[in-house]
Amino acid sequence: MKLYRRGQGRTLVLMLLLGLAFTAWMEAYPFLARQAPVPAEVLVIEGWVGDDLLAQAAGWAESNGVTKIVATGGPIELGSYLASFRTYAEMTRARMEALGLGAKFELAAVPAEKVRRGRTRESARALRAAGAAAGAFNVASEGPHARRSWRAFRDVFGDGAEVGSVALEPTAYGRADWWRCSEGVRAVIGEAIAYAYDVLPGGGGE
Repeated sequence: MKLYRRGQGRTLVLMLLLGLAFTAWMEAYPFLARQAPVPAEVLVIEGWVGDDLLAQAAGWAESNGVTKIVATGGPIELGSYLASFRTYAEMTRARMEALGLGAKFELAAVPAEKVRRGRTRESARALRAAGAAAGAFNVASEGPHARRSWRAFRDVFGDGAEVGSVALEPTAYGRADWWRCSEGVRAVIGEAIAYAYDVLPGGGGE
């Protein structure tokens, strides 16, 4: 009888652990893809986002009272010797012009210097130094990367600005089906590991 009860207890514990793991798995994307904008006229877009996400960010800006869009980003790392632009910030400002956004918004590019680590924080530092966003602004980034980006900008600006976040939904996956494709699984697991590393004492920071 004791062995039977022990077996039952172990089964219940295992089921509880599996339930907790499943809950964590299902809540991973909503947690990482932080969708928490603040009232602000400035939208900061990470310049490395793809064309579809850039158009998505522009649509969000039109619907949410944005008057100024700022592109951030450091040096282009692939094919830079073929490109007309030195940084993702400059390239993305040109992309926004090509989309006709210059007629709707004030556009700006704030390039960041090349760093080995902490590229998002370097972009945030460049933005703060340029004074291109102050008081309140939102940071738009790709899906599960949104929380880390928001955290980096919030930490750099501190009490000097209210920072919100806009999670742009990737075309290959989204909140409802990210676990059904390899791109979504890789992105969520990778971002979860990176976020855990970021928040640990002595972590590298994004």
